[in-house]
Amino acid sequence: MKKLIATITTFLAITLPSAVSAHVKWFAEPVVPVDPYQLTDGPVIIWIIAALAVIGLGVLLEKKLPCPKWVTHQVPKFAPQALSLASIGFGAALIIFSIYGFVFAPNLPATSSLLLITQLTAGILIFLGFYERLGAFLVLVLFVLGVHVYGAYEMIDTLEMIGFSFYVLIVGRPKWKLRESKFLKKLIHPFHMYGVPILRIGTGVNLLVLGFTEKILAPSLTQEFLTHHDWNFMQKLGFEGFTDYWFAFSAGTTEALIGIFLILGLVTRVTTIVLAIFLLITLYLLGPIELIGHLPHFSIAIVLLVFGAGARLKLLRHKKKC
Repeated sequence: MKKLIATITTFLAITLPSAVSAHVKWFAEPVVPVDPYQLTDGPVIIWIIAALAVIGLGVLLEKKLPCPKWVTHQVPKFAPQALSLASIGFGAALIIFSIYGFVFAPNLPATSSLLLITQLTAGILIFLGFYERLGAFLVLVLFVLGVHVYGAYEMIDTLEMIGFSFYVLIVGRPKWKLRESKFLKKLIHPFHMYGVPILRIGTGVNLLVLGFTEKILAPSLTQEFLTHHDWNFMQKLGFEGFTDYWFAFSAGTTEALIGIFLILGLVTRVTTIVLAIFLLITLYLLGPIELIGHLPHFSIAIVLLVFGAGARLKLLRHKKKC
């Protein structure tokens, strides 16, 4: 455990400066006004129809798709280590955010030392596995304080952090922990089945909100980003009429669609793999420095790959154990 913590700490010390700089630049880029999308636009109508069709396909796959053998045979073998590593990554992210003076995301600069101290304390407790549930509770307190300071509209973009905190609070860490509160564990145990579903739904809402607020409802933000980063691969595939304007809309719709799948609990592992691919693509395009900012998302992906949708709070309830 000590060697693992030392290795991760050394890695963070080396990569912190450049990593945080990348995320600050993303939120600080200027915005040029761009015409909003209209429901009467042809591509918008096509995307709405396509999204409904994909959701219908997701429902069908959730009913018919058999549980892969690797889930029932291989996942239990590495699940304790993977879940514990996910918690360590989440705690490390909170520590990084605190060191560089923002709460959950660079667009939420800390306005008081109380916010940073609360976040840093939570991060250390979760990272070390030292009364980890108490650390998760502090994150929930921090969210409430954030709503008061920044407003509910800004904080709704950070619901994935709340989802993971509820997961840690309810489920805990299976390995590599220094000490845990037996009182909190016993108190929360009746809600054990809701830990993963809350994480899944919180992440889904986060993606749904981001898809709309940063892309569909604010095309200027993505348009500005695409002027500095040539990510419109559709034009490279020969679709010259697929402008950055519509590429931004497509990206936002895709992100929102992934969020809807997670909220509804449809083929959660497949959806998580798709999400992980998108995260890895941005990691490749922007470089390894992007890893730090996405640590919470990778931690969430690990948990959802291990547990799937969970047994509660999903669209379809079936007897298939997967």
